[in-house]
Amino acid sequence: MINKIKTDLNHMANGDNIDFANAAQFCLQIVAAVEGSQMSVNEAAESLKDVQRQIAVVEAAHLLHYKEQLNTIINGLITLAGAV
Repeated sequence: MINKIKTDLNHMANGDNIDFANAAQFCLQIVAAVEGSQMSVNEAAESLKDVQRQIAVVEAAHLLHYKEQLNTIINGLITLAGAV
């Protein structure tokens, strides 16, 4: 199972989305630290929870960006409709 997880993380680490690629790379570093006995499983779990929280923040920021873009476009359409 860990090999499948590491394969999936490697795939994501080489993906197009820099935020998720960085998160996946960090997860790979955590896995390596646990495998090398440089980090306890409990420490790894806390670090991985931190990654999840960071991903949620990044996702919210991306959604806000798209929401703002869409609102700008809609406002432009409303203005255009009012001019017709």
